[in-house]
Amino acid sequence: MNMKQVQKFVLTYLEATGCHIIEKSPNHITVKLSPAADRALTGRPFYWSFIDSTGTEPETLTYTWIFQRPEVPEAGVQATRLTSLLTPAGRVLREEIFFGSRRLNQIFDAVRQAGRHVTLFAEPPRAQRGALGSLPYSAWLGVNFKVGYECDVKKEELYGWGISLATGVIDENFWERVSQIRLTPRLPASVHLLPSTLSLKKGMAQLEQALEKKLKTQDFAWAEEAEKRRKEEQERLRHYYEPLLKKAQGNPEQESALQANWLKRAEEIDWQYRPRITVRVVNCGVFHLPGID
Repeated sequence: MNMKQVQKFVLTYLEATGCHIIEKSPNHITVKLSPAADRALTGRPFYWSFIDSTGTEPETLTYTWIFQRPEVPEAGVQATRLTSLLTPAGRVLREEIFFGSRRLNQIFDAVRQAGRHVTLFAEPPRAQRGALGSLPYSAWLGVNFKVGYECDVKKEELYGWGISLATGVIDENFWERVSQIRLTPRLPASVHLLPSTLSLKKGMAQLEQALEKKLKTQDFAWAEEAEKRRKEEQERLRHYYEPLLKKAQGNPEQESALQANWLKRAEEIDWQYRPRITVRVVNCGVFHLPGID
């Protein structure tokens, strides 16, 4: 990422989390963090525990983030320096942000955590904005499944599927469809939401069943080949340890050690070569889209 991309990403994060931008230039930004951003970025768990338990109005931190490439640091000096400046409005922390900096990586982590579950609304077409009447929106559950085909080699595929919570229709190209739509976290004006007939739990169950059905129809030649390699490796292991055990007969301690090593190595081979399919949810969200399918 270049510096413009870094700055754009940080500004998008600050806007999405409701931070108050005090001052901005092409090279820096001064911002008072929102409670959500302060919790995610400042590392003050005891402070926020006190705020939550007492109901006190929180006082979030203010930062000036400078977007520029850092100079090569001296030996033993951190590349990212955190300093502060006292102003009439309070203390302002000053810090450089660049690709690879600790603060930017922290924001990346915060975005990943917050982005695992989202609720978004499609922005209405321009022709519909300000028009009389209300545009009906229906809810979709969109899920990114990561499917891993694992043995001694590994392949992963991403399935971005969605299901209409109003009709139960499943769209296997849902994420491609959503990527073409402008989305907002706020309900647009002149829009009303249609009732859903499926709960989130039921919608997820139907997506999982549909994905399982699709995976069962695939070619499993890779699994048969992996199982063959697993058996060959176990056979090699047997040919290696059986002669050693014969030689060790009469020495219980040596026999026990060889048996333990054989079992451990057999388990390692079994884990490495045994074919399996794993499915993991990367992220998901409820998307309110125009119309009903």
